[in-house]
Amino acid sequence: MISEAFVHARFADGSSHLVGRCRLADRLGQFAYAGSWRENRHGRAFPLHPERMPLDGGEFVLRTRSQIGPLADSTPDSWGRRIVEALQGPEHRPGNGIEWLLASGDERVGCLAFSRTPSPPAVRAAVGADSDLGRFASAFAAIERGEAADPLSEHLFRAGASLGGARPKAVIAQDDQLWIAKFSRTSDGFDHCAAEHAAMRLAQVCGIDAAATRLANAGVRRAVLVQRFDRTPGPDFRPSAHYLSALSALDLDETAQGGSYAAIAGFLRRVSADHRADAVELFRRMVFNVLVGNRDDHLKNHAVLFRPGQGWRLAPAFDVMPQPEFAPVQAISVGRFGTTASLANCYTLCGEFGLHDDEARAVAGGIVERLRNWRPFFAAHEVDASTIRRLGGAFAPTL
Repeated sequence: MISEAFVHARFADGSSHLVGRCRLADRLGQFAYAGSWRENRHGRAFPLHPERMPLDGGEFVLRTRSQIGPLADSTPDSWGRRIVEALQGPEHRPGNGIEWLLASGDERVGCLAFSRTPSPPAVRAAVGADSDLGRFASAFAAIERGEAADPLSEHLFRAGASLGGARPKAVIAQDDQLWIAKFSRTSDGFDHCAAEHAAMRLAQVCGIDAAATRLANAGVRRAVLVQRFDRTPGPDFRPSAHYLSALSALDLDETAQGGSYAAIAGFLRRVSADHRADAVELFRRMVFNVLVGNRDDHLKNHAVLFRPGQGWRLAPAFDVMPQPEFAPVQAISVGRFGTTASLANCYTLCGEFGLHDDEARAVAGGIVERLRNWRPFFAAHEVDASTIRRLGGAFAPTL
């Protein structure tokens, strides 16, 4: 079993630099920065975590997320792990956090890369085109049925093994931008792809910085395309930011119960280059999620980015969709009444977002007004009538 990996950072100009080394010892993860990175000899160094892993520290003990801490953001979740098993066979499934780092490909989020030696790994792009969407969908359907992966598709959907989330996905190039294609599934009870596209565009109308989305046909299935915000435009599509999920920012495991919007706001207050703007933006997203019934707003669906010359900032919103099949509570705490999904609960800790009560109510009031016409808005964004009826159970009754 492999117990050591070297960590590299890739940059928009195509260069790579050694960041440090992560290893497992006595069932704990340990990380140390390379001397050249810690001393910032190339003028590009940043901490992998601004609080838990500062550049001036020594060796860090990593106790969360399979003992690899913030590095776990670069590893796949449930769907990606199914892809790895389909490509490699269950007998070759990675057995620890280090092996999962090494199994992830260059389409992983952020700018980090991993190797077994101090030399940077070769770049292995796994990007498809519009014409590949139907093939992706057919290959993913086979994997969902438990069938072997199509070896001819391996180089195309390998990128799906590097991305988080539970839905089938791949990476495609379109209009000189890189997009994550998320596919519908046979088990979907409504049009998830159209619902996510419409919800993301509605979030933008409500003043939220949301990633761009598009709808696309993928053979007999649908796909929603979400533009990547951690890659440069084509033709190279190089990494442009270090990615840190809110789960990593708060140094928690997936099973932890301590996540909250207020805790994310506190992190932003300490590290963001514009903490006032980011905190208000986070409050706006919290209110929107409560009102539209996006109950899957867990800590991995929030993130911060570090961009050279810009510092740490809240990442654009992503994975936003009404969830009518979920219980009417949020995934993380909203206010003093825990995960209760109500505007009253949102107001209880508005000071943590730098807002007075009247300011918080004004922000929420503007969102409420824009959401009142959500049904015709969704219809105009290709959401069918049966899906709209189904989603109605997720939206706040006041709308």
